[in-house]
Amino acid sequence: MADNKKIYFYIASSLAFLIPVPGRFAFALLLMILFNIQMATVTLLFHGIYYMQLSNMRNAILTLTIIALGIFYKQLLAIYCPIAALTLGFCIFLPTIASVIIDFFFLDYSHGLKNHLVRNMKTSCVMSLFSLLVFLLRDIFGYGTITLPGWRHILVFRLPYNIEGTSASIFLATIPGSLVFVAVLLALYIYGVKKFRIFVNSPESAGEES
Repeated sequence: MADNKKIYFYIASSLAFLIPVPGRFAFALLLMILFNIQMATVTLLFHGIYYMQLSNMRNAILTLTIIALGIFYKQLLAIYCPIAALTLGFCIFLPTIASVIIDFFFLDYSHGLKNHLVRNMKTSCVMSLFSLLVFLLRDIFGYGTITLPGWRHILVFRLPYNIEGTSASIFLATIPGSLVFVAVLLALYIYGVKKFRIFVNSPESAGEES
């Protein structure tokens, strides 16, 4: 698959936990930790299955493993921060869906385990940083706070302005608002990529390279 098309699969995967999850940075941070654990585990699993010649059981092993990771992570979260586990509910399993979607990029074993793991974790980190940025902006402009997960509760740092007086900002805290916000970011990305390609293919750019 071409690199310029992969980004759309990454975006589709990100939508799984960008839209329905409450717009708090603390919840996004907890989900991204699970997502990266699952990505690393799935990569190791694929290579283990390949070398043990268990390709016919790949889907079953992969599905059971990532679901088990999600259940185990939620139990740990219920101990560490019960309010986060209760608020997230079934959203805790959304990174699992995203991990399955990115199965498309685990089908090439030719680069070896180390290179494959490094490449996939770089992709996972990029997706995580993008998701965390979206939730941070939603937290700041939608609620007027910055939240972090803490022992038995959510740490809330209130910003020195009244968010209730700005209805447009409050809209970002809602599910429709998050959808609109992500759509705007996607439009800006596509616009930026097109402008960059035009610049790279322009005669001026070709003349500078020569």
